[in-house]
Amino acid sequence: MKSENFNNTIFKILALYIITSGVFLTIFFITFYQKEANYIRLNQITHSYTHYNYILQNIIEARHDRTYLNQEDFSYISKRLNTQFAIIANNQVIFSNLTFDVLKILTQLKKNDFIYNENKRLFIDFSRIRNLNTYIDTSNLKKPKHHSHFLRHKNIHIIIETDDLGFKKEQYRKDNYNNLDINDFSHELWKLKLKTIFYTLICILLLAVVAYILILLVFKNIKEQFKALNDFIKDTTHEINTPLSVILASIKKFDDTNLNPNNIKKLNHIKLASKNLNHIYQNLIALNFFLQKENTKEDINLKELLEQRLEYFETLIAQKNLIIEKNLLEQNFYANKEEMQILIDNLLSNAIKYTNAHKKIYIYLKEKTLSIKDEGQGMSTKEIAQIFTRYKRFNQNQGGFGIGLNLVKQIADKNNINIKVLSKENEGSEFILSWQG
Repeated sequence: MKSENFNNTIFKILALYIITSGVFLTIFFITFYQKEANYIRLNQITHSYTHYNYILQNIIEARHDRTYLNQEDFSYISKRLNTQFAIIANNQVIFSNLTFDVLKILTQLKKNDFIYNENKRLFIDFSRIRNLNTYIDTSNLKKPKHHSHFLRHKNIHIIIETDDLGFKKEQYRKDNYNNLDINDFSHELWKLKLKTIFYTLICILLLAVVAYILILLVFKNIKEQFKALNDFIKDTTHEINTPLSVILASIKKFDDTNLNPNNIKKLNHIKLASKNLNHIYQNLIALNFFLQKENTKEDINLKELLEQRLEYFETLIAQKNLIIEKNLLEQNFYANKEEMQILIDNLLSNAIKYTNAHKKIYIYLKEKTLSIKDEGQGMSTKEIAQIFTRYKRFNQNQGGFGIGLNLVKQIADKNNINIKVLSKENEGSEFILSWQG
């Protein structure tokens, strides 16, 4: 396994871990945020209710003292409480510093159980809310006696205005979380958002660091073993080169004129085995060394190259008595010749390997198109989707390492060649290569 592939594996595992952990953390912090936001909204309602009671207390005390509160008195109360409110008696506006038309707001309040929100503002008439205890905890709050009876008898409405922090009636239920020191509730909600986001990011970052360290520790020995395996493959491939070259050269120069038929048969077996071995060797070389660099390109006569490679595989073709049906037009392609040879060799080798004896292989070279078709065992749709995956083998009886078609794909992509695969089980497969320019 290459270092790049190994690092990609670590990255994928790390990414999966972070994403799944991030999802769970996000769910946790969203739940945390919603709960805390509800507490802040509850405090806001409770805070507004204490202001309402203070205003009501001043009205009742003034009535008890037989005095009347005027605009200046209510303005003073508003500034002292730092809140906006309105007083309406018998549909007459006594005082208002609301941001909207107070009578229109009163109309909307009557339609909405006396809790109404508009344009990010919340309006409440506490004296007329049904089941007030379901919205706030009034057990520890002082309120004027008989206030509801008094306000209803005099047809007085006290409307409190505050920020709308995402009001929903079902969010407010009796709770003992009352902090009346908070005044700017919209600011508190914004701080809660920032705090939630900050803690979420910190947790994800810590999880990523811990996960990365754990993965490195777990994969350290595996990485070393893969490196040793890669080095072994490279060294072994290099060492095979000399004896294999000697074997191939010797077979080529071997004089078989005086051999009896039995020995000629044995020599043919040696030729087949050496060519199979050479094909595997060339693939290993390409996989580990050749394709990793930019190789010299030239104008290649594809017809001539195909003829050469068919001649190379002639012994394998003859062994299975295969019939080669070909139609090769003159076609040139600008690429590295050794890479194109590896591509063609692997397609021809597969066609020969998977075609039964006495069957046909069809090779057509037309304008900007090369087609190699066999009458072999074919592939299923699932297998077609995975044929270019390295080390993927579908027929364990045929041998090989599962790297041939992966090399074909790499070379095709490198040279902007499109590959189309057509196949039916028990009928055969066709590889169609096409290119532009």
